[in-house]
Amino acid sequence: MDFHNKPFDDETILKLEIFRGYTREWLPVFLSKRTFSSVNIFDYFAGPGKDSHGQEGSPLILIEEIKKYLENPFLPVADVSIRLFLNDADNRKVLSLQNEIDSTACDFLYVEITNEEFQDAFEGSKSVLKSSSAAKLLILDQSGVKQITSDVFKQLVSLPATDFMFFISSSFLKRFITTKEVGQHHPDLSAENIRSVPPTDVHRFVCKYYEKILPSNKEFYLAPFSIKKGPNIYGIIFGTGVLYGLEKFLKVCWDNDKVSGEANYDIDDDMVRHGETLFEELNTSKKIDLFEKQLVDFLQDFRDNTELYKFTLENGCLPKHTKKLLDGLKHNKRLETEPADTRKGSYYLTWKYYNNREIKAKFRVIR
Repeated sequence: MDFHNKPFDDETILKLEIFRGYTREWLPVFLSKRTFSSVNIFDYFAGPGKDSHGQEGSPLILIEEIKKYLENPFLPVADVSIRLFLNDADNRKVLSLQNEIDSTACDFLYVEITNEEFQDAFEGSKSVLKSSSAAKLLILDQSGVKQITSDVFKQLVSLPATDFMFFISSSFLKRFITTKEVGQHHPDLSAENIRSVPPTDVHRFVCKYYEKILPSNKEFYLAPFSIKKGPNIYGIIFGTGVLYGLEKFLKVCWDNDKVSGEANYDIDDDMVRHGETLFEELNTSKKIDLFEKQLVDFLQDFRDNTELYKFTLENGCLPKHTKKLLDGLKHNKRLETEPADTRKGSYYLTWKYYNNREIKAKFRVIR
């Protein structure tokens, strides 16, 4: 059944809120200054615009977020063109979407709507997608697993100045990977390996599968967010070539899951999800506990603030998590800092320092 023909369920609303959240984080980066000549958002599986109860889908959410930014008098707006490309293979959905767009006052941006199969729409976008002077955000809300193949994924990560989010049914991929209909689209995925993965971890596994097929000479970052609906696990995989993009996406994830930052269910069997216990060691999520151990190992040698910033994000955490752990090490007199007179509580874990390669301090765990 087409999920647009009924009210969006809680899981679909969560997915849309993550799309919204990242769009809200992404827009100021490119609209506040003229780094690129145009800002382009592509929604290749746009749908009809609303569900059966009038709940807004991704195209209207995108327009709403762009409008909110432009209408805020306190936010800077550079002289750049804003373009929204919407597509759906279903002609009825496209007609409905066109009606919704026509009734929306959105003369502040260029909107193009197409009615093509994903591959055709993707190919038709290539002139913009390959432009290094255009900033791009791609939303690929596929139904199932067949569209974002290994080949499409490799094309996505090769695009300059491009972030993307795609939705995938990881449980479906696990269940049907041995069939020709599914297996042919993911020839690099080991059927034996994915079938041995616990159901709760399957989306993490799928994200790691995509990580393994990243070009070895390219710096690129992926992050998953798992969504459980009944017995099935779906999820979003985010991709960016810029560490700042990863930080923005992880912020959205941690806003939606304050325990592990990556699921709408108890992905790690954490006691803390059910409230604090009398045992202090159980009041920290397993993800944060593991990260603390990894951080201590990482700090066996001096590491500067830019190295720490990157390490934090690559392990799915935020600078605030690292700061809290470093504060604890410092309180217990286990943290050595160079220079020794570094301002108390300052670790300089920000994109600004990382991007400028500005080394402000170095840190090491005292053995």
